[in-house]
Amino acid sequence: MRVVVFYLLASCLASPVWAGAWMVPEGDSKATLQYGERKQPLHYPLAPEGDYMLRETYQSLLLEHGLNPRITVLAKLTEQKTRETGRQNQSQNGQLALQVDAPKLATGLLPPFVFSALETLFPKLDWRREKISSLRGGLDWQSSPRHQSGYHVGISLADKLTLGRVSVLQEVEFSQTRLSRGSHVNGQYRFSILRGDWQIGSQAEQFENETTGYLSLKHSTRLTWKPQLADFEITLGRGHSRVNNREQPLARFLTGQQWTLEFQQKF
Repeated sequence: MRVVVFYLLASCLASPVWAGAWMVPEGDSKATLQYGERKQPLHYPLAPEGDYMLRETYQSLLLEHGLNPRITVLAKLTEQKTRETGRQNQSQNGQLALQVDAPKLATGLLPPFVFSALETLFPKLDWRREKISSLRGGLDWQSSPRHQSGYHVGISLADKLTLGRVSVLQEVEFSQTRLSRGSHVNGQYRFSILRGDWQIGSQAEQFENETTGYLSLKHSTRLTWKPQLADFEITLGRGHSRVNNREQPLARFLTGQQWTLEFQQKF
C-alpha cells in the first residue's frame, strides 16, 4: 500500500515555478530557480501503527527567452526526491514550450464594472489598469518512476490595477498535460499587493490526476523583495497542502506543510 502512495506522490506533490502571463521582451532572457520542501503525514484509521510521514524536496529551473514581442520560449527542468522510512525515490521532469501573446483573451479578472466604478467615484485619482493574456503549449517528459512523454497546453491571465505606488495584481493559470500513461489538470490563482521594493500575497493551486483520481489543494503566503534598480528578485513562500487519493481509501492524508525559496534573475 505504501509503495503505491509513494510513487503517486513522487509524481504529483511538487509545485514548481510557473511563468505567468507576461511575455519576456524581445532579446531578453530570464532564469528562475526554486527550491522547496514539503512534509505530508498519512494516517491509517484502521491500523494507526502504519502512520508515517512523507518528506519531499524539489528544485526547479525555468528559463525564458523573448523571441519577439509576441513569442517567448520556455524550458523547465524539475527534480524531486521523496523519502519515507527505508525508501527513497527520485524523479526528473522537463518541459519545452512556446508562449504566445493573446491580447483578445485579456478580459481581466476584476468583477464587472469595478474599474469603471472606481474611475467614476474617484475621477481625480490616476487609476491605471493592465490586462494580459497568453497561451502556452509544448512537450513534456518524465524520467521516473515511469518513463513517459507527452504534451501540455495552457492559458494564463493577469490583471493589474495601479494607483500611485501601490498595485493590486491577480494572476490565473490553467493547464492540461497528457502523458503516455496518464493525464492531469492544474489550476493556480495568485493575489498580490505591490508597493516599492516589496510584494506580498497568496497563491492557491489545485492539481488533479484524471487517470488515478488523485486530487491536491495547496495554499501559501508569499513575500517578494524586488529592488527597483536591480535585475533580480527573491521570493519566500510558506503554506499547507491537502490531499485526496481515491486509490487509497484506507489512508487519510492529513494537512501537510510546505515552504519554497525562489530566485529570479534577468539577463
